[in-house]
Amino acid sequence: MSNIITLLTLPVFPFTVIMSLTYAVNGVFKYEFRNKKTAYIVSLAMAVVTGIAGDVGYILFPSLFEVDVYVFDGEVIARLILTFAHFVVLLFMLRGKFWKRLLALFLTNEIIGSLIHIFEDVEIRLIDLFNWENESNQKIASLILELTTMALVFLFLFMIARISRKHDNTPLSLPVLGVVTVFMLLTNSLIADEFYSPLVVGTDIARPLFLMLILVTLGLFFFLRSTSKERDGLKQLNKINEELMDSQTKYFEASAKADSEIRAMRHDMRNNVQVLMLLLANKEYDKMQEYLDEMSGGLEGTNVSSHTGDVIADAIIAEKKKRAESCGLKIEVDGTITGVEISPVNMCKMLGNLLDNAIEAASNPGLKDLSPEDKVIDLQFKHTDNFFMISVTNPCVEHPKIKDGKIVTSKSDKKNHGFGITNIRNAAENCGGELSVSCEEKPFGFLFRAEVVI
Repeated sequence: MSNIITLLTLPVFPFTVIMSLTYAVNGVFKYEFRNKKTAYIVSLAMAVVTGIAGDVGYILFPSLFEVDVYVFDGEVIARLILTFAHFVVLLFMLRGKFWKRLLALFLTNEIIGSLIHIFEDVEIRLIDLFNWENESNQKIASLILELTTMALVFLFLFMIARISRKHDNTPLSLPVLGVVTVFMLLTNSLIADEFYSPLVVGTDIARPLFLMLILVTLGLFFFLRSTSKERDGLKQLNKINEELMDSQTKYFEASAKADSEIRAMRHDMRNNVQVLMLLLANKEYDKMQEYLDEMSGGLEGTNVSSHTGDVIADAIIAEKKKRAESCGLKIEVDGTITGVEISPVNMCKMLGNLLDNAIEAASNPGLKDLSPEDKVIDLQFKHTDNFFMISVTNPCVEHPKIKDGKIVTSKSDKKNHGFGITNIRNAAENCGGELSVSCEEKPFGFLFRAEVVI
């Protein structure tokens, strides 16, 4: 009976380490896997294999060698090899630069180890309050300890994830992750190890309470970070709403002015026609041409914007057209917005940033000699049975580095094409779509294209 309980106990620890590492690096600290579902399935499979291998090693190789007072058996060796193998597998399944992936995994692994250490320390001291004379009872207590530790570790990680999930979807920065790791390692070294017993706070009852206080402090840290992100998000949202309201106000003012001008022109149309007929009868063609030019100029002033079918988009386009004209550029609009629902905030994030990026790139001093027909920003709205697309093309000086449809830029390139890309991508994802970018060489330089497909 005692051996059976031992075999049931041994797999719990490697399962806790492997699965909590996978969940923490992705679900808590927000580092992205290339394929999330595959990563979790592989981790679960390796956790099961590690547990089985540990049991087999324990049975076949109960004592391989000793180092000082430590006995290394088959279970320990199998666990070390397979947990390291799992670490390597996760390393290649994460996205990003290799050194960042390596550091993020290493720091997360240290945090998980510290969490397990704290929970085990607390539970061991609570279990020591009972007198376990029977060996079977001791084994059962050990199994309960391991299972409880596993549950508490996952519960704690889940709570941290819940705290930060709503308002913080960005990966925890490596410096912050490093600070959390150092904090956990120091508290474990100074509080949880018997070697530093002079620094232990209070009695065996006070010590677990102090260790739990450490976890509460860690949870409070993530809560404060999450609320800080929420405040930043609200500030950004308020800024977007202000820009949106400003664009709408200017658009409606321009529309009212244009409507007034059209009514005035319609009122004067009879007089205009009589004047033109008189000039025609007198064969004063030059004056007639001047009069028509003056009339057409007035008509051009009444053209507020393209009518896309979305008043928010019309307001944004009208505002960006004015900015483009001040930079010697022209925005041409084609298509309408139909068959798709986009919130005003997401429309402002996507369309506003797309046009801002295009204007910024096309107004680069390196393109000052560009011919007027090439100083055009092309905005298209396309709709099919399967998708709706916003496409913006513009001339640019340099070819940005593009990998997997994403811009990987140097500092100078970011000035031209990087600003707002994250906001565009996030807004597209909020609408169930995605952003893709491309660039092709042209005689004048390069033509950059950004497309949001929903």
